[in-house]
Amino acid sequence: MNIGLILLSICLTGLVIVALRRREPAGPVLKRMVEQFAKLVPRMLCALLGAGFLAQLIPQQAIAALLGEDAGLIALPIAALTGVIVPAGPVISFAIAALFAKSGATTAALVTFITSWAIFGLHRVFVYEVPLLGASFTRLRLVSGAVLPLVAGGIATLVGLVISYGTAVPN
Repeated sequence: MNIGLILLSICLTGLVIVALRRREPAGPVLKRMVEQFAKLVPRMLCALLGAGFLAQLIPQQAIAALLGEDAGLIALPIAALTGVIVPAGPVISFAIAALFAKSGATTAALVTFITSWAIFGLHRVFVYEVPLLGASFTRLRLVSGAVLPLVAGGIATLVGLVISYGTAVPN
């Protein structure tokens, strides 16, 4: 059992205790739970299946060459650009990150990739941000945060030189 599952179980237990003390009906909660489960499980299965196919299509040597130890610091901008163009939600993006980790990407490159994806996902920028907040705001946000993925990857590199935090290797 991993620490994430343990923490989620603790949070869920706390929420159940709060709900029981408030003596509110469980029907709406259970209905919402079933709705979310019905939406998320098929998406997760498709995403993981897609990531598995992606793992077979992308040669591991290419990932290791572009994002691995031998790539040096050039791996960080490559990982940042990759994070920008991945048009997917967290299930697929983290599955891709796990694929990168298994293929030899450095931890700093993974930090850069995830940070870039979280900040700059172009699919979210064009679908939500520009229409809702305007091009001027979007331009300011993108320019002001442009270096953040590289800074995060650089910090991960420096921390890795001082502290051995291990590598990101999925189970």
